[in-house]
Amino acid sequence: MTIPRVLGRSVDPGGSVPAKHDSRRPLALARSVGLSWLIPVLLWLVHLDVLVLPLLVVLIAGLIRVGGGLLDRIVIAAFLLAGALMTLGLLASIWPWGLNPLPASGVLLTAISVAAWLDRRRFRLVWRVRGTDAIILGTGAVVGYLVRHGVTAVSSAGRYAEMTIGDRVTHFAIFDTVERVGGYLFLNQTAANASVSGNTAEVYPQGSHFLLAWIDVFVRSSTSLTAAPQAYDRYCAYTLAGFVVFCMSLIWGARWIGGPRLRGWRAAAVCSVVAAIVLGSPFSMLLSYGFDSEIVGLAFLAVSIALLVRPAMGLVEYALVAGAALVTVGYAYNIFDAFVGIALLGGLLVYWRRHRGHRVALYTALGVGGLLAITPSLISVLSSFDVGQQAQAAGHEVSLSRALLIALTAVVLVGVVSAGRRLGATASILGVTVVGGAFVIAVFGAWQLHTLGHLSYYFEKMATAGLIISLVGLGSAGWLLRPVRRAAAAAPWPVRLREPLLSVGASVVALSLFAGVQWGVPSVDNAPSQWKQTSLWAWAKGKSPADIAPLVHTFLRRDLARTTGTAIILYTNNGARNWQATYFASAMARNGRFGALSEGLEQVGIGATAGTEATYQAALAQLRAVIQICPDGATLFVGNQALASRLQDDLDTDGVRNATVLYAPLH
Repeated sequence: MTIPRVLGRSVDPGGSVPAKHDSRRPLALARSVGLSWLIPVLLWLVHLDVLVLPLLVVLIAGLIRVGGGLLDRIVIAAFLLAGALMTLGLLASIWPWGLNPLPASGVLLTAISVAAWLDRRRFRLVWRVRGTDAIILGTGAVVGYLVRHGVTAVSSAGRYAEMTIGDRVTHFAIFDTVERVGGYLFLNQTAANASVSGNTAEVYPQGSHFLLAWIDVFVRSSTSLTAAPQAYDRYCAYTLAGFVVFCMSLIWGARWIGGPRLRGWRAAAVCSVVAAIVLGSPFSMLLSYGFDSEIVGLAFLAVSIALLVRPAMGLVEYALVAGAALVTVGYAYNIFDAFVGIALLGGLLVYWRRHRGHRVALYTALGVGGLLAITPSLISVLSSFDVGQQAQAAGHEVSLSRALLIALTAVVLVGVVSAGRRLGATASILGVTVVGGAFVIAVFGAWQLHTLGHLSYYFEKMATAGLIISLVGLGSAGWLLRPVRRAAAAAPWPVRLREPLLSVGASVVALSLFAGVQWGVPSVDNAPSQWKQTSLWAWAKGKSPADIAPLVHTFLRRDLARTTGTAIILYTNNGARNWQATYFASAMARNGRFGALSEGLEQVGIGATAGTEATYQAALAQLRAVIQICPDGATLFVGNQALASRLQDDLDTDGVRNATVLYAPLH
């Protein structure tokens, strides 16, 4: 099968029509399939399975005909690989090898070999780079340095204790359990329930956890579990890397939507504005609050919207990209798939005529992708999961600027309208996506106001997705800027420097206006500059660690080895902090029964002291109830020596024989 036509009018240099072999030689296919299994076997023998991942990305990048630059090819190839891994995970969850990297590598490499042979494609990688690649990669480097700098290396076991918060511990438990059961939890619910609490296995989106778990298996070349603190350490490192990728994906997405017409200083201006907003906005609060799966979901959403809005590719690539968009976003954070659906619908409507003659094949492929994408959500809906109640849930909220959201949306729509016939298809799809997304957010907000009387947790997440779409759509703003006439090679050097100087100037302006960078100029009244008041800077300086960091660090360093049965931590008189620290300890013990303990422990506000007699007696009653549902017993770590002795005596007097109380001062 060959690609019949290119969808987008604006195709990047490098071509969108594949190179072809003169014939399909069976010997060539046999050789490719043989190598597809020989290479993974050799890498598995030397414990270097991790090299399969970049090999897959490079192979896909060399076979697709999308994008005229190296970075474009790498981004799209990695995106397609993520979709393939998540989809293959459905099979890996039920086959006998679990997450073993060897069969997965062989299957993926074989699939690529067969697809290339059937479509007669030659490997041809584009090596061209663009100047704005430096802005994308540079932003990633800056963000990576800052988020890593904010994580203090306190010990080999507790290096990322400062990143510990309740939500992140839940995400780690899912990640760790995926490795243990060897697949998606919703397909292994009985085995998963031993180490995740409540109905997490059947209802929570697990795509990001599964992807990171499989990457971890490739990195370690092993499916065996490591000690939980070391696994948590690696998980947090992957989370930081995911945030860096998320930030870069926004800039890349805006540049992609701008298309080949977005060149020179205009491309630098657009990319710099998006980079500055990324650096200056409180996106790092997503890290602080432990919204790990949302971060990954937003990164996939940014790439998905960009590629679906400007589908400068053939129908084969378009079907693959659309399927990857539905699966990656749907598996990572399913509520964001509504926006992918809007962008996809807009593209199908705009390119209705161009699909003529290929609609059956294309729509069948999209239908299969959509069915795969909704499979986890369908399992959740068919379970005891109450969707309406969950949509009204409360929680930590990262409230981004409404003014920024409105302003960016307005700029995008102005760019769409101004494009006219020059960029009719891309502009039309972008307009449908932005307006349709705003409509979905408005309807969801109206429903929450009607049912709750106020906007809640999930509205803020939907609004964040709207901001991501507007940021990516900011590439349309480049259409409003006037291009500079290209200087001839023989032109005087001041003329030839005009474009680079304008690009640097645009970057300086963007970083100053939107990130508050003052370039060394003293602040007014010696106050901190706007840049030093951003959440990212606060994270980098360690000003926004989780408030239970000292508790979990102490537990990892001293008390984990002393735990028998279920660990219950009472270091402080703050019931919520004791609960969070105990939750972390439960995850380190891979104990999924903690969900049944949570309500009681949040009311136990003793640990540093006994408090009043009434407080102590109420806490003792709660502890008895909690210990009774610990079938393997419990170890209580208490921060006050006198309180520890009294608790042990009272529990013994009450006949509670399966609890051991240990004195464990916080400092």
